[in-house]
Amino acid sequence: MKIITVLVLTTLLFGCNTQEKKLDGFIIKGNVKNLNNSKLLVLKFVNGGIEGDSISVVNNKFEYSGKVKEPYFIQLLIKDGKSTKGKLTEFMIENSEIHIEGNSIEYDSIKVSGSQSDKILKEYLEKDEVLNSKWDLLKEEYDKYLESNDSINRKKTGKKLNKILQIERVGLLKKYVANNSNTTVGALLPSFCTIENTLTEKDFKEIYNTLSQQIQKTNYGQRIFGKFNETNE
Repeated sequence: MKIITVLVLTTLLFGCNTQEKKLDGFIIKGNVKNLNNSKLLVLKFVNGGIEGDSISVVNNKFEYSGKVKEPYFIQLLIKDGKSTKGKLTEFMIENSEIHIEGNSIEYDSIKVSGSQSDKILKEYLEKDEVLNSKWDLLKEEYDKYLESNDSINRKKTGKKLNKILQIERVGLLKKYVANNSNTTVGALLPSFCTIENTLTEKDFKEIYNTLSQQIQKTNYGQRIFGKFNETNE
């Protein structure tokens, strides 16, 4: 029994150490058809600026590793000599094992997996785009009523537009922040949403208070904090 117990404990400890090691940094593993032996330009949108790097591709495969303090947005561009042929993909990078697969000549075929921040952000943006498309269609109706001086229908449609923008889209953002309040992705969502200019100081304060104390201290959390405190400084 003692031997079995020791073996179980050793397995558990080894598993924990392996997980910690995995989360200590990131590794990007790519297997993309038709890249051949080209190079990739890495653009990192971090600290309010852009940093660059490059990755060598051998037989359509590549690896790139490092460590990030907080998730941030990167783009991979295909290099053709000194110029670039186009964008391979873009995603949020975090300390995890990230896989990139697909065909370089079909942009929509490129799939990125392994980054939870990227998955949640893109899921949110996809749902937000559905609401935005509804808003665009209603805006066309609104403009027609405005042109024809139909004030009754214009006001009705205007209320629907405001509901989508100020209630449904803002509500969707707050919901995603609340659902991810204990991770950095909860704090980064407002930085990548398309309705930031619609958010009031009250909205920013509510979003900030939704976050856990640890996440409030991140750079993304402090950016939100500044949004409702900048007029009081």
